[in-house]
Amino acid sequence: MLVDNIEIAIDGGLFRTARLRHEKFEFVKDPLRMIEKFRQGRPIADLFTFVQENYDEHSYPEFVKELDGESYLSITTHEQWWKALDFKVRNKIRKAQKSGVELRPATLTDEFVKGVQSIYNESPFRQGRKFIHYGKSFAVIKNDLSSFPECTSFVGAYYQSELIGFMKLFEGKNVLRTVHIIAKLAHRDKPVMDALVSRAVEICEQKKLCYLNYGSWTGGGLGDFRIKHGFKRFDMARYFVPLTFVGKLMLKLKLHRRLRDRLPEKFVDILLSFRKRALLLRDKATKRLSNV
Repeated sequence: MLVDNIEIAIDGGLFRTARLRHEKFEFVKDPLRMIEKFRQGRPIADLFTFVQENYDEHSYPEFVKELDGESYLSITTHEQWWKALDFKVRNKIRKAQKSGVELRPATLTDEFVKGVQSIYNESPFRQGRKFIHYGKSFAVIKNDLSSFPECTSFVGAYYQSELIGFMKLFEGKNVLRTVHIIAKLAHRDKPVMDALVSRAVEICEQKKLCYLNYGSWTGGGLGDFRIKHGFKRFDMARYFVPLTFVGKLMLKLKLHRRLRDRLPEKFVDILLSFRKRALLLRDKATKRLSNV
């Protein structure tokens, strides 16, 4: 649904939470006005949550506030960033270049979308979990990639004319955000992801943008990858606003948080490890059955 020309997504079944569909790429300019619209007529959700822009200093003490950790890289020049990297990371970036990986600007042509589809359909699992883009149709992928055409751009990673990785970049106020960055698993020997991050830093310097954002701050392999490339945690303010009695109950009982966010970090790591193993075993079993 649209509210003030902004797409709103509704999550959950029993407990419904409304949020901006393109959260952290779009922001609520007047939260109080939007909340008032939500409360008119039949509630669309029990809870509304929104994130505040980095430079917005306005506070809303009447709402429940928590912090969302984001991965940010502060940039002056590519050279300075390069010198601060561990030599192993620099060697990986050089290896991508020596392996024949070519990075160049891309446009949203049908050929490019087919290349993206090939990357998405390489495996149903990534980073120990189900891959949400696996099995998407050509039309759905093209529609997904078409968001924010006026302030986004693409960089493709090619090897012998094959698209083996890409990133979609969103240019915000003094920040470049990675909407999506991914590479083919079959080309792990060519550190494509490292090369793409390096190119994103170069683009920041060219556009005189001071920050590069690489999604939410997380642990695990992806978290280690970000740290090695100089990213640090930056906390953004997230507000929660109850729209119904159920919403007030959700906040009181802390049900607005995901279950994993309410568990001890060590316990979450153990569960994630078990899930990763289970998915790998399931994938192997599926391949054996298909071969039979």
